[in-house]
Amino acid sequence: MQVSGVARVATTPDGKMIMEVAGRPTFQLNPVAVSIWKKLAAGHSLREISSQVAAEFGAPEEVTAKDVQRFVKQLKDHLLVYDD
Repeated sequence: MQVSGVARVATTPDGKMIMEVAGRPTFQLNPVAVSIWKKLAAGHSLREISSQVAAEFGAPEEVTAKDVQRFVKQLKDHLLVYDD
């Protein structure tokens, strides 16, 4: 999975995390989404990301696997990630 070169996570002046696309704020991210995005950008597989997010946030892996799939689908719908 590859991340788009025009998308990045940024912090607003009030400390919120947002996804910027081509320098424009697109949507706000929660801590789980930020973690998933960073792991995608680092080249981790979806399975690795689900496992790491489960450990990081103390959640069951079956829950994080669904969260990862849902967020990746949103990113794909917005053309922010794509399959290799």
